[in-house]
Amino acid sequence: MTAVERKRLVEERKRNSPLWRVVHWLGSLQLALVLLATIAVACAIATVAESEFNSKIAQAYIYKAPWFIVWLAVLCINLFAVTLTRWPWEKKHTGFIITHYGIITLLIGAMVGLHTGFEGNVTLHKDKPPVRKITVNRSIIQVESPNDSALYVMPFDASTALPSEKRPRTFAVPHTDLEIIADGFSDNLAKEERLVPAEPGFPGAMLRFNSARMGQESKIPLLLENGTAQERDFFGLATVSIEPSLPESAEAGKTETQMVFGRFAPVTHADGGASGVTVALSPDGERFTVTAAEGTSATYSRKEALGKPIPVPGAMVTIEEYWPDFEMAEGKPISKSGQPNNPAALVRIQPLGGEPSDNKPNLVIAPAPEGLRYQLRRGKTAYASGEAKPGDSFSTGWADWTVQVESFFPKASIATTMKPGPPLPKGEQGIQGFRARLSSPERPDAEKRWVASGDITTLTDGLNVVRIGYGLELRPVPFTIRLVDFEVPRYEGTETPSNYIATVEFRDPATGETKTGTAKMNHPASFPGTLLSNFTGINYKFSQAEWNPRDLGETTLQVLYDPGWLLKWVGSLAICVGIATMFYIKPRSSNA
Repeated sequence: MTAVERKRLVEERKRNSPLWRVVHWLGSLQLALVLLATIAVACAIATVAESEFNSKIAQAYIYKAPWFIVWLAVLCINLFAVTLTRWPWEKKHTGFIITHYGIITLLIGAMVGLHTGFEGNVTLHKDKPPVRKITVNRSIIQVESPNDSALYVMPFDASTALPSEKRPRTFAVPHTDLEIIADGFSDNLAKEERLVPAEPGFPGAMLRFNSARMGQESKIPLLLENGTAQERDFFGLATVSIEPSLPESAEAGKTETQMVFGRFAPVTHADGGASGVTVALSPDGERFTVTAAEGTSATYSRKEALGKPIPVPGAMVTIEEYWPDFEMAEGKPISKSGQPNNPAALVRIQPLGGEPSDNKPNLVIAPAPEGLRYQLRRGKTAYASGEAKPGDSFSTGWADWTVQVESFFPKASIATTMKPGPPLPKGEQGIQGFRARLSSPERPDAEKRWVASGDITTLTDGLNVVRIGYGLELRPVPFTIRLVDFEVPRYEGTETPSNYIATVEFRDPATGETKTGTAKMNHPASFPGTLLSNFTGINYKFSQAEWNPRDLGETTLQVLYDPGWLLKWVGSLAICVGIATMFYIKPRSSNA
């Protein structure tokens, strides 16, 4: 058919058939340009949103937004309609038709994968039972209805919805006339723990730690619940614990004393063997440099260090006395003047014994009649102890950290609340959450509480109580996953990992089928893992994601499930074939 004949045919059927007029309008180049321009602008905005914010924003407002899906559906209709406008098809249309149908297939596969597939992770422990739930990157809230105590799941991502007092989000509590109203968002919630008197309760203390040098302050509440010791970590530097009574201290090594001078060699006296610790005093008497036996050293201001224990590996150093202008008079050290003419100091070095790795600092407190007793320990050896009442302070010997007993109650409990913390630098991520209240017809304005990701929070209006949880969705899979073994081979002669090898057992409870797979670097394990499942994309792939250097019985695997994989693969192949056909395979001329 010549071009003139085809043009006449198109005009005739558009004139005689309303259906063909619609087909030609849907397949018009003008509509295609509008659709493609809009999608291009949307993708550009989504790319900027991903770089400035995160992928959730781009997905919520563009890639997974209803308008974008409708736009892609209209584009598929446009691509299909444009092939119908070429009817009746000829050989020269083959590449054109294959290319357009390939694009349609690719878009359908992308939508299927985006809305029915998922990407998540699962953390497995070698000595724990199998799991059958995957943590996916989709935020939800779980609401416990007070009428039937059932849990109801609702999709909600506070980081993209950004609820506020002007734009609150409302969730109905199923089978009640109650509503949960979210009217605030924070990307950095901080947990605030308070020690409050309680009846019944347990002995407890609130300790306030302060470092003037670092400008930091930290509060740690401790509660002796049911007489059971409680331990808290202190920035990885030490541990703080409360116990029914102070533990016995192991016998320390024999004390070593050193008389150090700013301008002369020190005089050392050791009851046993030398500790190997050296202390140097600056010529002006303002600074001490303490060097451990292993060679590490640190410098301290005399005013900060005097009278305070200084921990070093395997020993505790205390600057006991200082004389700016040292002189011996009647067998006793004195200072002739206040000028640093001959600065000197008396240093006591207490060996702690044991391995250096066992000598982590620890503050232990125990209830006392009028407050608490405390003991500062290094490993099993105590280097300081005493009693303290509310308001008293004492030095810890951990850099310049001091601790104050803010409060102590014989009967207390710990009340935990969340509150927004300071803004985070760009790129850092804190604990996200939203502010919510429980609203009822009788009491529409109840107390507001912050709901943190990963926590369960109780909301009340004074009459009704509703428990609400917020966090990532746990999606069940139709099989169990168990970690059989996890290995981290090293490069020869180094501690650098050369691979991560997780041996995983999959079991289908419905059929009893069991399969063992191995996930390595760049080599995922899969289930069912058959040829058909791999080909269709109805397959779960497990790739190595994270590992715990302190526990080689634990590993985290990334999970990918993409049922639209086959459609995307077929669509991509069709596009390549169609383009090759259009440009490289030309139909023979009818006159040949």
